[in-house]
Amino acid sequence: MRLYFFVFSFLLLATQAVGQTAKYEYFITLNGNLYLPINNPEKGVYPILGYDKETDSKVLIGGMGVGLAAFKSVKNNLMLKGQANLSKHTYWDEPLYIVDDVGNPLNRLVAGSSDYAIGLTVSVNYFLTPKISVGTGLGTQILLVSLSRLPQVYDSKKLVAVNNYYKRFVPVLPIELSYKSNKKLFNVRYEHGLLDRLKGDLQNVQDDKFGLLVFEVGFRIR
Repeated sequence: MRLYFFVFSFLLLATQAVGQTAKYEYFITLNGNLYLPINNPEKGVYPILGYDKETDSKVLIGGMGVGLAAFKSVKNNLMLKGQANLSKHTYWDEPLYIVDDVGNPLNRLVAGSSDYAIGLTVSVNYFLTPKISVGTGLGTQILLVSLSRLPQVYDSKKLVAVNNYYKRFVPVLPIELSYKSNKKLFNVRYEHGLLDRLKGDLQNVQDDKFGLLVFEVGFRIR
């Protein structure tokens, strides 16, 4: 709990630490993202956009989101960046094994799951050129809801289940490469989850960490 308090305190203080003399630049952003499972080989990477004739939904639409980014100058080559996103993170979930009445395996079914989350990051970006920068800082992913699409079995209907075994907050370490002009922003960011996302007794029997690879394009609004 103290770690979460530290994350939010850092996010709050960092946005105020550079004073009031510099000008803010605001960008509205759109992103596509890949959820990268760590320590859980049963999960898989779901494409941002793809096609698979073997799945129930042939057209696969994965992680995407919308957000707001703000830059503020600190020194000649340094800028403080704050980022807030509302995103969907999609992945192939752990397989569902179908058995008969005596327990013999009949089929192995795989379906996608989606996490709807708010992402917050604060980073210090160093500009290698007037437009290209690298940055790192601290952030958190705040889970709103996690949904699993259960595959259709025999005559059953397709179901959507709510996953209640994930933590609400996971701190992340962001590392990003950005191209920023006066009107547009192009950004690639990797966010590494710092904690196991399972809660309760599950975290004692299984590791389930993740990373996020985010591709963003932004348009300046101020």
